[in-house]
Amino acid sequence: MKRIAVVVGLAVIATLGIPQVGTVGAETLPKILNMGTMPAGTLVNIQGTGIADTISKFSPMSVKIKAVTSEEVWVPMTLTGEVDLGVAVSLTMRNAYLGIQVYKPIAEKVGVKDFPLRLLTAGTPVRISLLVQGESPLNKISDLKGKTLAWFADKTAFDLYTRALAANGGLTEQDVKKFPVANPADATRAVMDANADACMVAVDAPVVAEAVAKVKARWLPVDGSAEAVNRLQQVISTAYVETCPGGRFVGVPKDQPFMYLDVYLVGHSKLPDAVAYEVTKTLWAHDDDLVTRAMLKEWVTDRFVSKHASVPYHPGAIKFYKEKGVWTQEMEDLQTKLLAQR
Repeated sequence: MKRIAVVVGLAVIATLGIPQVGTVGAETLPKILNMGTMPAGTLVNIQGTGIADTISKFSPMSVKIKAVTSEEVWVPMTLTGEVDLGVAVSLTMRNAYLGIQVYKPIAEKVGVKDFPLRLLTAGTPVRISLLVQGESPLNKISDLKGKTLAWFADKTAFDLYTRALAANGGLTEQDVKKFPVANPADATRAVMDANADACMVAVDAPVVAEAVAKVKARWLPVDGSAEAVNRLQQVISTAYVETCPGGRFVGVPKDQPFMYLDVYLVGHSKLPDAVAYEVTKTLWAHDDDLVTRAMLKEWVTDRFVSKHASVPYHPGAIKFYKEKGVWTQEMEDLQTKLLAQR
């Protein structure tokens, strides 16, 4: 009789499409996890692919990449179980977590207030500033007053990055002329073609090398003073300012301050604690493999637990970090604060 019940149970699982499971110690883990990213070739897709490969190589679970047009597509899929993990920049995950900006109408459409995402690890920083031609007379962000700035669609992440950098220099959209662009590559080419005086772009974007070669492009420094950083964070609370080491990236010959945002590995709040724990443990234990992969050189364990976190950590990840002795009272206080914001 027991055997019949087991067979029936397995048939129901197959019908519902629930992933097969494997066992690690006393815990039951799915054999397959799906990870949401943006399309192939994007920063987060490349990073997600590397993270997925490391997890698949060293844990009982295989991670499959689900590449879609944007985070606005895969984030709602965490509600249906079609996506288990996701890789995206902190700003995007923060907005989804709170159900604000572009995520407000998306949340309303699927009948929720917000998206209960949880952080597993913080990782590689994204360094962003405004790029100008080498012969430009502009030397600081405030010099852009009355000049033309490449401008993105309203309320998108690129739009907010641009607004935050402008605010850092004490400027608003009324202080500049706008040249509409679709993406950072188009924006950078607008600078190369002299259609815009400056544009927002990440320091390691491939198009930057082209701009440096063609027009000797250089970066305007981000103001690290407390007042300027506060103006920047009024636009993007997840951003911070740090110095980018010179000589590491094309167009950055010497140390220079940039706006920083971290890339996150997240899961849904209902992702089982055992899964979040195993993923975090695997990446920590095999970080030497992880950092050899494309775009993941800086995804190091020292960055996993971040005082800049803007999304609460998953309980399964917290359990692991406590075992490693890296979950501090400061992080516990931050976790409480973040959970209370929803």
